[in-house]
Amino acid sequence: MGIDLKSHKLKYKTMRINGKRTLSVAIIAIMILISAKSDVHHFTQSDYAAGPHAFSLVRWELRHIPLKWLHLLWEKYPGHKPNAAERNTVIKDYLSTTLKLQKELVSLDNSTTLNRLVDTTSMSQTTLKNKEVEYLRRKREALRGRAEEAIESSVSSAARNNNLGLPFGLLIPPTDFRLGDPPHILITSRRDKIELTGSKLIKPDLEWSERTEIESRAQQYENTSALVDDLAGLGTYPAIVSDKDELRQLMRTAAHEWLHNYWILKPLGRSMWSSQNMQILNETAADLAGTELGDEAFEVLGNTTVNSYRYDSLDSGNSHLVRILRETRTVVEEMLGNGEIEKAEQYMDKQLWNLKLGGYNIRKLNQAYFAFRGNYAESPASISPIGQELRELRGYFDNVGDFIEYISQIGDYGQFQYLLNLKRKHLFNS
Repeated sequence: MGIDLKSHKLKYKTMRINGKRTLSVAIIAIMILISAKSDVHHFTQSDYAAGPHAFSLVRWELRHIPLKWLHLLWEKYPGHKPNAAERNTVIKDYLSTTLKLQKELVSLDNSTTLNRLVDTTSMSQTTLKNKEVEYLRRKREALRGRAEEAIESSVSSAARNNNLGLPFGLLIPPTDFRLGDPPHILITSRRDKIELTGSKLIKPDLEWSERTEIESRAQQYENTSALVDDLAGLGTYPAIVSDKDELRQLMRTAAHEWLHNYWILKPLGRSMWSSQNMQILNETAADLAGTELGDEAFEVLGNTTVNSYRYDSLDSGNSHLVRILRETRTVVEEMLGNGEIEKAEQYMDKQLWNLKLGGYNIRKLNQAYFAFRGNYAESPASISPIGQELRELRGYFDNVGDFIEYISQIGDYGQFQYLLNLKRKHLFNS
């Protein structure tokens, strides 16, 4: 990460640059924290519903920023900087260990329940499982810092390869990721209209029954639909990236979250919360460009990709899901427009079972689900034209870096449409 100055004569200069970089990162982290609509605000229905399960961004930042810089200091020692193959191996080892740990925890939970009814032999097996869980936890923590550095390095390389870096390869902000469980998110919407009215981050260690309790408290307020949903990542600094996905998807998520941090310093990111369309534009652009950039980072590690995302079809492999969710969203919008709230909710319940029969384990389908998932215009839950518009705009650029820079200067949806029309006219006249 950062500037790699190998000359012994430049040690003092390196120290000065690293010091400036540390200060810059601290400033960036504060800006990202402020922009994230975090802990400083008036008490809302989402706060009441979340109760003790609320996730504090301020506490998380204060806890994790120092840990990241300790690892960076360790990496500065000679011989501690790995090559691409070694980075690829350490990430895969980390993910493999995390998967084994998950399985052991499930097995341990099941055996603990059974032990209440069985003999001491089974209890000794539980003791062995506890030891295995502890071993895997220690192994995962030993791998964590190197795995995070490997992800940061590969995403940084992909960004620099697309000319997103400043002179000497410096990225603002530098890539910085924390692997683990992202928080959940409580979403509220009006019942009579699919419209996001509130959101609140929820601690990741949540039981399924607690999700229902939080949603029930939120829905005590009149005309409120609520959902506690999952996140794959969160654009904090360092950005939180789920370690439950396979490597290629993890790299896409990491690139997505870094782009949010990159754009927060530019008109696109600063305008994210100014309107629903700008929120959709930000999230969908991060999806589109993050997938391309993430795939390039995946290849930097020495892996190969079969398909280029630009030419993938949204319907490929998910035709049943896309058809039912798009159909459901369209019908529900019409019903709510006619004031048929109960009828719309009954219809969503019916469609949820159709999805489950099709093998899609969606927990809950309501107005809040569509209000949140609809912010990602390429999601099956969205009916926004912004996804197709962004894909069209992407097609006017030779590489994803030029697209990222171009769209970063857009501050409102009207400007986006104007610039897209200019591109269309230029293509037509050329």
